[in-house]
Amino acid sequence: MLGIDAWVSLFGPAYFAYAGVTVPFMVTWAIACAALAAWNNRESRRQARLAPDTVAARSWPVSIGIFVLIAACYVAAHSAVYLLVRHFVRLWL
Repeated sequence: MLGIDAWVSLFGPAYFAYAGVTVPFMVTWAIACAALAAWNNRESRRQARLAPDTVAARSWPVSIGIFVLIAACYVAAHSAVYLLVRHFVRLWL
């Protein structure tokens, strides 16, 4: 389930589209939000909540792969919101 930070991050591309900010800045925002989501939902943090004395380990290639997948999903969702708001801004203004 997506946390509140994932939903709040969608206000960024909506504002960027309304303000006329360029797409690379929106993509940077999406990657930064993906990094925050990956950090807040990391395996060691989840396992620490379940059992305080356990140590979680995941290899770097797997961690990078998971982050790339999360970042791609964030970029796709943010792009959709950006393009939708951009379309409506052109209709309204």
